[in-house]
This record gives sequence, C-alpha cells and structure tokens, in this order.
Amino acid sequence: MKSIILMILITGFALSLSAQDCQGFVPTTVNSVLEYNHLNAKGKIESSHKSILKEIVNNAGALIFKTQNTYFDDKGKEVYKSDFEYICKDGVISFNLSNMFDQSMMSQYQTMEMKVESDKMEIPAVLTAGQKLNDGTATITILNQGVKMMTMNMTVTNRKVEAVENVTVPAGTFPCYKITYDVETKVMFKVQVKAVDWYSMNVGLIKSESYDKNGKLTGSTELKSYSK
Repeated sequence: MKSIILMILITGFALSLSAQDCQGFVPTTVNSVLEYNHLNAKGKIESSHKSILKEIVNNAGALIFKTQNTYFDDKGKEVYKSDFEYICKDGVISFNLSNMFDQSMMSQYQTMEMKVESDKMEIPAVLTAGQKLNDGTATITILNQGVKMMTMNMTVTNRKVEAVENVTVPAGTFPCYKITYDVETKVMFKVQVKAVDWYSMNVGLIKSESYDKNGKLTGSTELKSYSK
C-alpha cells in the first residue's frame, strides 16, 4: 500500500472568525501550495501530488477549507484531480476518512459513480504526547450505470500522539507531532498496515510512512515544497 495519507490538512486561515481557536496543523494563507512525493519501500518516487488552498468559507461558526488536489504519475503526467474539504470548529480540524484512500487507485474509477460513506477524523489544534485521537471507518461503492462494481472499506484505529520531534524532508526541517495508527483496508482482499504521520504547526502534513504487519516499510510520502 502506498502512502496512507495522501494529503491531510492542506489549508489555511484568512478569516478572523475563530482564527486563533482554529490555528493548528495548517498553512495560513489562501493559495498556499504544498507539493508531495510518494515513494516506494526503496525510496523511489512512484507518484506525486500538489494541493492548493482555493477558498475559505465561514459556515455557521465553522471555517471550511476547500482544496484542489492534482495527482501525477512517476513521469509527472497528470492522472487525476479531486477536491477536498477540511473543517475547523472549536479548535478541532476534521476531514472525511475517505480522503485517505489511495488516489492513484481512485483515478481508475473517475468516470464511474461513487457512493461515499465516511466518518470524520479529528486533529485538535493542541496536541500532547500520549494523547489518543478518534478512530473511524469509510466505505466507497463504485457503480457503473447503477450497477455495483466494487466496494472499498477502510478502518483506522489506535490513533495516538507519540512524540514531538524534528523531521527533515526535501522542503526543509520542521518541528512535528508524531501520530501513529493502524489501518485496515479491504478491496479484493484485506490489508493491514501500521502508519506514522508527522504534522507541523501552521504547515500540515510533513511526512507519512506505512509498514506491513511485520514492521517492514512499504511506502512513504514527503513534503517536497511549500509556498504561501
């Protein structure tokens, strides 16, 4: 399985409403751009993606961050686009767990209908080592002219803030919170992995790694560049 997390929290703040409460693991400016490389177990780039914060909307006391995400193959050819929304309310960022499905796989079904059922994952703006975070499940059903073709399931459990540490990636060195969790996906067959994400305040996801049940690295994601 490639990087578990494709892109979580790629947005920023430009509105005054609850801005201080919502500041956390996000950029701070509309049109912020984050670019990521997705690598295999040997460190070879297999794909990449770019996320741009397009808009911030004030809705009933919550800030909604709308991002445009473009995915590329290993040769830099565009293969897929998707729009994600992230919500900040009462100092907590939330997003649909379905965002965590491998988007290179999802691109194969972009001409078909998708029915999505998803819990929201949460990351509070204030984190401490040892803190437990919520779990969740998501299901995507692929339909072709109303006929079910495939069902994809994902369950995330045991999310926990493990530590605070510096992480170096192509975009630079960032102070990060390390979050670990277990992921179980089922498409044709069941796959279980352990994942580690590193988030930096006012930037977002810096790095992500996934491991198989034997603890062997299977893939990673690294922040290549960040501009605002």
